[in-house]
Amino acid sequence: VHTISQEDENSVLSLAASRQYLFSGSQSSKIHVWDLQTFTLVATLEGHRGSVLGLSISKDQKWLFSCSGDGTIRVWDTGTLKCTYSIVSCHDVGDIFSIVYSEKSNTLFFGSQNTSIQWYSFDDPQTRGSTTGVPVLPITPRNSQKLKFFEGPGMLECEITDNFDEDVIKCVVREKNVHLNAHDGYVYSIKVLIHLNLGSGDGDVKIWIIIDGTLKYLQTLVGNSDKGVLSLALSEDGYLFCGVQGGDVQESKLLGVVKMCVKDDVLAVALKGPGLVSASADGTTKIWSQGFEFRESLDEHSGAVLALTTTGNYLITGSSDHSIKFWDLPSTRNRERHVCFTLHTLNHFFLDTFLYVLEKWVAMRTVGGNPKYMEECRRGARFLKNVLQQLGAVSRMIPGECGRNPLVYGKFTGKTSPDPSKKTPTVLIYGHYDVISAEDEKQEWNSDPFKLTGKNGYLYGRGTSDNKGPILSCIFAVNELLNEGLLDVNVIFLIEGEEESGSVGFFEGVNKHKELFADVDMILLSNSYWLGEDVPCLTYGLRGVIHASVTVSNPRADMHSGVEGGAISEPLIDLIHVLGKIVDNDKKILIPGFYDNVRPVTDTEEQPLALDAEKLKYDLMARWRYPTFTVHKIDVSINNPTIIPRSATAIVSMRVVPDQSIAEICEQFKNHVRNAFEDNVSENNISIDIQSASEYWLGNPQSEYFKAVENAIEEEWNVKPLYIREGGSIPAVRWLEKFCNAPAVHLPMGQASDQAHLHNERIRLRNIHAGRRIVKRLL
Repeated sequence: VHTISQEDENSVLSLAASRQYLFSGSQSSKIHVWDLQTFTLVATLEGHRGSVLGLSISKDQKWLFSCSGDGTIRVWDTGTLKCTYSIVSCHDVGDIFSIVYSEKSNTLFFGSQNTSIQWYSFDDPQTRGSTTGVPVLPITPRNSQKLKFFEGPGMLECEITDNFDEDVIKCVVREKNVHLNAHDGYVYSIKVLIHLNLGSGDGDVKIWIIIDGTLKYLQTLVGNSDKGVLSLALSEDGYLFCGVQGGDVQESKLLGVVKMCVKDDVLAVALKGPGLVSASADGTTKIWSQGFEFRESLDEHSGAVLALTTTGNYLITGSSDHSIKFWDLPSTRNRERHVCFTLHTLNHFFLDTFLYVLEKWVAMRTVGGNPKYMEECRRGARFLKNVLQQLGAVSRMIPGECGRNPLVYGKFTGKTSPDPSKKTPTVLIYGHYDVISAEDEKQEWNSDPFKLTGKNGYLYGRGTSDNKGPILSCIFAVNELLNEGLLDVNVIFLIEGEEESGSVGFFEGVNKHKELFADVDMILLSNSYWLGEDVPCLTYGLRGVIHASVTVSNPRADMHSGVEGGAISEPLIDLIHVLGKIVDNDKKILIPGFYDNVRPVTDTEEQPLALDAEKLKYDLMARWRYPTFTVHKIDVSINNPTIIPRSATAIVSMRVVPDQSIAEICEQFKNHVRNAFEDNVSENNISIDIQSASEYWLGNPQSEYFKAVENAIEEEWNVKPLYIREGGSIPAVRWLEKFCNAPAVHLPMGQASDQAHLHNERIRLRNIHAGRRIVKRLL
């Protein structure tokens, strides 16, 4: 369900997960900390000077333990993400491969390259900073030589200072806590249940009893000396699973061995649900049933899978291909709604269910305005209606124009005020489920546009940002308020399927069902993007738009240019002449009267744009504030390099601003085009078709509704939003304001780089979470 690519291009050697974070140990000596809600990097823990070979978390999830190729162990506070203790041995242990903490004895055990088992008790006075009786460390060659294993380009060398350790308590393992030569090979893996279990390069597994903080040898499970035990997993009912060299996974309960064959060295094993997961050097991760039967192979990695861990519904794999992958195993999916949520479980429930719904919805090719996808659009609309119903809304579909996509209506009913004289407020949330086409003819998409793909904290796919992701975020926000008993307003969702085609049939469909939209107090939409990447925005203005076509044609057939060229008036040349008389070289529109009613720029508008860079100010005003004329494409009756087409059609648009009149602009445009055509001596005819038009929208940034959204944004992002206008158009906004007699507020969720309408459309998961919380606060 998601992939994280480590930017330092070092192998992922170890993994451990809490409810909040994933910790990944790197070949570069760093520990990366990832937020499990947003799959983004939140911190990098530095201090080790060698590869981080092992990670472990205490059961209460307060402490993270790391061991390294530098021969040291570090203990990190998972709340502050700071190193608290640094632990070293009184011997030169070499690489420390494995580490485990026993809550019962408050002791840390580790296995290392020098074949020893060692342990450190946190009841030792050193842990409280006391230096009484601390062993003196001998000088070893290890302090001045490079490390043996997993050396990488990001490795910290020994000349680095100890700046990381200013506040770290330094502890030393005492001689009495060392069991030398515990194995005849490296101690690769170590686990604790009731006893201590060690897996070694000598092929054996040894079991030790922990008594009063010391170890007593109990038993050896004899293996194959040619097949070292590289990894261990231990179930609560006493089954021990061993991943070994050469490709075996062995299971033992002191009664025998079951072998599950894998092609290559089994580098990691983990328990997931009733079954087992194994990872191997051939890059595959295999799922095994409770009865040890092979179920499935996960083979998305391009390198050896070096580490496994689990949290919630996720299986997480780390590889030498520098990536971490999150897998949602279907057998463990739990969608039961009637549970008592904590903050963490609520966030995980949202993410799990949200991703599930969005994945299904993105896969539906709800491309608007194309008869080829009409049934797929209707399927997408029915799916959304069912989602609304399952999340607590009364939902239905509203027919649009005949042969076009329906609208989806859903209403969540808020709590009734105890004061009968007070009306429960109603908020209308508008959006759309149609998307533009995404045929990848030029192979510009990095993944299937109609398959939700998670990578580096972003969700990729057509509609993720425009507009399926933000709409689902709003729906889940309302559902959470409903479940928490905090929904104090009625919320109506109105989701159309023709927004990308000029909202064909939208106005008629809503008008026929006006009783569903009575007493709306506020309109909210989230169908745009920030000005940049890091600062949240609040949109208070959109330009209107007029879509039109200009066609020059004659009744003759298409003709051969070698025969008729120069003897007839060519429609395409006439059309080009007309278009050339609409905009001059300075981008000024030459239609008479076009600028007459443009509202003058006010000081209030100028103030937010008091920028140092005058060109940037000019560019923003040109994009947001002034009207434009655009030629989108020219079509001809026949596309052949030797033929004179009998007709040529230009598809054009005009963006209009306050206080331009749509009707007046349309009439001025028609007159100017006809006059320009008449200036030519031509045998052809010209026709002008106004295909659709929508008004500009300008909100009031000083209103209580904008201020309420502003406050909700500031609480979430700890910064005031930028108030911006946009050059694009959303036909329904101004119409809904008039229809409902209620003001609209536009809350952008996406970033400027979301690539809406382009290849590799995406939205950041952090923004989806933030948008959900902002809508909750607002409501």
